[in-house]
Amino acid sequence: MATIDEPPKREHPRTHFTRRLEAFSDIVFGLCLAQSAVQLGLPVSLQDLVGPHGVMRFLIFFVTFTLISGYWFSHYRMFRLAFEPQTLDVVLNFAFLALTALLPFTMQVNIRFGGAPIALGLYASNLMLTSLVMAALLWRGLARRDPTLSDQERLSLWQAVLRNRILVAAAALALVILQFLPTPWTGMAAFTFLLMMPAMLFVRRRVKAVPARFLP
Repeated sequence: MATIDEPPKREHPRTHFTRRLEAFSDIVFGLCLAQSAVQLGLPVSLQDLVGPHGVMRFLIFFVTFTLISGYWFSHYRMFRLAFEPQTLDVVLNFAFLALTALLPFTMQVNIRFGGAPIALGLYASNLMLTSLVMAALLWRGLARRDPTLSDQERLSLWQAVLRNRILVAAAALALVILQFLPTPWTGMAAFTFLLMMPAMLFVRRRVKAVPARFLP
């Protein structure tokens, strides 16, 4: 039984740092989600809310909100199962947070400029880089081959890597469309973003079916 004279047990520095870093990351995610709604702005008139531009702004908002929420789930899984506070992992985590924090801004650029090629390209680049960094973080955790992880936990990490790679591919495809197709065809790039939510729901179900034997 502990006596009053015994000093309190101190948390291990690595554990303390990881816990603080995860808490800080959650704050960034919360601010990003709130800022996404703020970035919608007020329309010039009430008619703008129900017109094509009004509908598009809400679609862009819900796509962005869903993507940020998905990034949070990947980040949560990575910290719960595979994060080690090594220098490169910490740097990648801050880079990931910086790119995530940019999403409300690039969303607003798309709303303001009506899906212009440069605006769409900025948004697609933001998504591609954010997903790429998250995939790198998840891959580093998976590559450590922590013996304490069960096969199911390793499979969960691998599925998260695949989902982020698919997001990278979708954003890269949008950039290719914007780069090489004439201006009237750039609407195809915007269309890929509108399809991203149902496509990711389909991919999520298919990726869950990946058997454990395909683990790296």
